[in-house]
Amino acid sequence: MHRFLTALGTIALLATAPAFAESAVVKVGHNRLEPAELTVEAGSTVIFRNEDAMPGGHTIVAEDGSFESPGLAKDEEWSHTFDAPGAYPYAIKQHPSAKGTITVK
Repeated sequence: MHRFLTALGTIALLATAPAFAESAVVKVGHNRLEPAELTVEAGSTVIFRNEDAMPGGHTIVAEDGSFESPGLAKDEEWSHTFDAPGAYPYAIKQHPSAKGTITVK
């Protein structure tokens, strides 16, 4: 009986624990985003990590203007939290053909 009550207490504790937002990483480089398509839960933070050197850095820009990173030098990171569900197309400003989409559920 004690094990049963302990299990119920654990379940109750987990059920009332706050949900923590997750994070995901997008690797940024010359004309590439990995992964280009990413799906996250609302409240998640996406970290954009630049892996290649570029004069002035690589800048991540949302198609709708909802977010824009500073120029990221090699090995620099920038993050953005996506709170509202929807699709967020974006690109690397210096390489406009490198496009991606963050889908938020």
